[in-house]
Amino acid sequence: MKSTVTCLLIVSLVVPASARERTPLDQAKKIALGSRVVVTLKDKQIRAGYLSEIAQDRLTLEPLVPGSWSGRELLFQDVRKIAPVKEKWTVEEVLLLPVFAVVVVPTVFVYCGILKKNCNPSP
Repeated sequence: MKSTVTCLLIVSLVVPASARERTPLDQAKKIALGSRVVVTLKDKQIRAGYLSEIAQDRLTLEPLVPGSWSGRELLFQDVRKIAPVKEKWTVEEVLLLPVFAVVVVPTVFVYCGILKKNCNPSP
């Protein structure tokens, strides 16, 4: 009986805390200043820009294209969601792919195949 009551108390305390949604302020604090973000407003408009400032009641977005518009202040009461934009691959990463394919992959085949080293990961 004690264990059942204990489990019910733990579940009643844990579930609401994990199910709670983060506020837009909490979402913004987890994003580094200067990062590209997409902000969804409560009226379903979407704004994109660089996160330049976070205050207690607002955030400021800078334009993606410099000079296209000045910084926009958005109140957290109007914001539904703030999400960082996933960066695409850089030029250096794209240029290193052929190097990886030409150097690393054949090296592994030579090491495991021709030199007969034990490259089998299973025991």
